[in-house]
Amino acid sequence: MLFILKKWIGGLLMPLPLLLILFFIGLILLFFSKKQKTAKTFLLFTFIVLFTLSFMPVSERIVHSVERKHLPIMQPAQNYEVILLLGSGGIADPSLPVTGQLSATALSRFVEALRLYNANPGAILVVSGSGFGDVKTHAQMMQELALTMNIPADKIVRLDDTLDTDDEARIMSEIIRGKRAVLVTSATHMDRSLQLFYKYGAGPEAAPANFLAKNRTGETAAHYYIPSARYLDKSTVAWHEYLGKLQNKIKGLL
Repeated sequence: MLFILKKWIGGLLMPLPLLLILFFIGLILLFFSKKQKTAKTFLLFTFIVLFTLSFMPVSERIVHSVERKHLPIMQPAQNYEVILLLGSGGIADPSLPVTGQLSATALSRFVEALRLYNANPGAILVVSGSGFGDVKTHAQMMQELALTMNIPADKIVRLDDTLDTDDEARIMSEIIRGKRAVLVTSATHMDRSLQLFYKYGAGPEAAPANFLAKNRTGETAAHYYIPSARYLDKSTVAWHEYLGKLQNKIKGLL
């Protein structure tokens, strides 16, 4: 129950739902009250914030500040004993291959884990993620993909009951005790994930994947400056991490 409540509250605090709520309040005040100045303030505020978060220079700067706290692993052969792959998302659609069932984020994380596994073939791959009511868990879909990539079944450990990153960190910390381990998750998610592992007395090395803000070396085409849902999505990912860190601080105080 608490997990569902957390998801509802977290979902409503994401930029788009939150701004739509504020916009709706502004409309109510505009049409059904005499507080015209307050109503216009609400409407103008939501427009400015939505425009700003959808604007490439702002969006990528926000994301860059979150995801560049840990460097990627450029030389993957490191004698790792365990590769930890955090869950992301997917839908078990039998009309699609497993690559079509997993989210783009999950696939990006998996590719990095596969790169590390190929360089450290003696390692164990730990995949995680609940199904949240789906017929397959995320961990199961990741296992299926790993098997198609010729990772032996006895090299895969599946954690089907992890609901969130805290669950993953708690269980995985026990698995890697005394072993050299590497953690694969999205670059934006890495810092918060590691903090949770540290809480449970574990310190896997960071292998961030799915970088959303690249360091551009050439010129940026003019059309990239048009506000876009794609940049709003990137801002939302960073926003989610800030909320996650705030949640962890609150839980730590309690």
